[in-house]
Amino acid sequence: MDTKIRLLAVTDIRGTIAIAEDDRIEWGSPEDKRLFKEITTESGVVVMGRKTYETIGRKLPGRYNVVLSSKGHFSCEAPDLVLSGSINDVVKILFERGFTDICVIGGQSIFSQFLKSGMVTDLHLTVEPMVLPDGLNLFSNIDKRFSLHLEKAHILNSKGSIYIHYRIEKVESKI
Repeated sequence: MDTKIRLLAVTDIRGTIAIAEDDRIEWGSPEDKRLFKEITTESGVVVMGRKTYETIGRKLPGRYNVVLSSKGHFSCEAPDLVLSGSINDVVKILFERGFTDICVIGGQSIFSQFLKSGMVTDLHLTVEPMVLPDGLNLFSNIDKRFSLHLEKAHILNSKGSIYIHYRIEKVESKI
């Protein structure tokens, strides 16, 4: 069975994914939003943390919405599934439910946990041509080296938003 675990993120040129924890990413381009919808709808499942889900404020239509949280209460409509536990357990549960293409959409803690698990197969990044104020970076506390292979890159618009798709080739224990 061919399985994919993909991380999708939009960043500034420094790798900043949000100005604050409740950033609605209104600074991302319409082209990135269309690409995000296309990739995640094709996958059929999106995995995110509670803060990301509550910032979005609703389920993303046409996708199975999974939220990783130990908290069962939400300030908006409930997602399709709430899970807690290790990333390995979460992936196992989703595979048992028939999902073989999982899109991880944030936030920083969830991105980092998935990357550290060694299970991520692909990174889909859009780099917006801007420098944001200090905020949250794409990953935190990464203690391994990840070798990537460029699968695709293209310019999304005349402003210079760039979409980059990398496949993870190799994970080395320590830097």
